[in-house]
Amino acid sequence: MPLALRPLHPDVGVEVLGCDLSHPLDDEQFQSLLDAYHRHSVVVVRGQSLAAPAQAGLLRRFGTPKISQRKEFHVPGTPEIGRVGNTRHPDGTPSAFLDRYGNLWHSDTASDQHVDGVTMLYCVMTPQVGGDTLFASMGRAYETLPADLKARIDGRTVVHNFNQHNDYLLARNPGSAQPLSEADRAKWPDREHELVQRHPVTGRPLYFISPTLVRGISGYSDEQAQRLSAELVAHATRPEAVYRHKWQVGDLVFWDNRASLHSASPADYQGGQRLMHRGYAYVHYA
Repeated sequence: MPLALRPLHPDVGVEVLGCDLSHPLDDEQFQSLLDAYHRHSVVVVRGQSLAAPAQAGLLRRFGTPKISQRKEFHVPGTPEIGRVGNTRHPDGTPSAFLDRYGNLWHSDTASDQHVDGVTMLYCVMTPQVGGDTLFASMGRAYETLPADLKARIDGRTVVHNFNQHNDYLLARNPGSAQPLSEADRAKWPDREHELVQRHPVTGRPLYFISPTLVRGISGYSDEQAQRLSAELVAHATRPEAVYRHKWQVGDLVFWDNRASLHSASPADYQGGQRLMHRGYAYVHYA
């Protein structure tokens, strides 16, 4: 039977009800999950008990897993899944990547050549205060974009770069992760994509921009590109357009990085530990 759905926000996000992801879904159930992903961009499944290998197995059904550069935070035996949070090993060294400055709107595939990617986040532990994740629909953002802004981005391309974003995070989170080697940095050249796109499944027009990674927009100076990027993101992330997810242990949330932006929000790490298991996969369409 198809899975039952409950909308979470008029523009973005849906909750899947009565679904146990600790066991593989049959083809009809997975297709229902995939349809929800395409239609709503963000999918929430609560009350799960999900070991890392099961999460990796679900991730592989979407596409080809992307292995995180931060290898020291891989779940042992499951390199497709990384740890994010403030937990530590017995010797006091971090066992998860702590990003206190992740409250920046972004897409996880903006620095990739292949932009169709799913991010999958599973909540193992969450602090008592804060740590919500925010989401915005880029399809709805384009639909509601003023005509003058649509004219300014039509036919343009945008250049993103991962190293720029990663350097920003590490500078603000000293000691949170090992700096990338020059060989690893070389794996992340500038990536140029069309700014206005159509979703490959739904055909819905959207704009694709990740502000902390923007190196330039065709036809604009660097200063103009940064101002335009800020305008586009401010429009997409107006308070009424944002779904705020309040985490509970056992939540699995996954989202379409072409069709949405997301941002962390500050967490009170004095109020408890935070541990998320995170995976990415490239989604391939015919």
